[in-house]
Amino acid sequence: MATGFFGKLPTRGDFVARALPPGARPVLDRWLTRHLATWAGHPEHWPETGFRAVIAHGQGVLALLILPSRDGTGRAFPLAAVAAAPSVGTDQVEAWAAQALSVLREACAGVLDADELAEALSRCTLDSAGSGLDAPLLWQSGQAPDIPEIVLGRREQG
Repeated sequence: MATGFFGKLPTRGDFVARALPPGARPVLDRWLTRHLATWAGHPEHWPETGFRAVIAHGQGVLALLILPSRDGTGRAFPLAAVAAAPSVGTDQVEAWAAQALSVLREACAGVLDADELAEALSRCTLDSAGSGLDAPLLWQSGQAPDIPEIVLGRREQG
């Protein structure tokens, strides 16, 4: 599955999105705002390799790799690489996230603009041969997925 993105980039003044499945943008906006928008202003509290997530979208599932970012005016909001994930397990999401991580980091650092990010992420593919995860789930690399409130609660405590 091809990879797109949604969120804020230092090279732009507002939200930016590319190559998303139809109808995904409002779903991503609501989910990221609810769970991670307040965290985006505190990148020191994020896992070094970001968060992975699977969220419901219509009749399907989206896989996300999420890093803290800011737009060109300094407003914090996450940047997420996004791929349709009809049937994936954590191993498939981790392999896909490993492909996308360095590209997403460069974009968050302002090295890549939206078009360059879209081009680089288009080469990251998600293998959909897996057992299927029940959305919504959030996790960091090396830890088991859980519901977002549990994962974020653990991070706040420790």
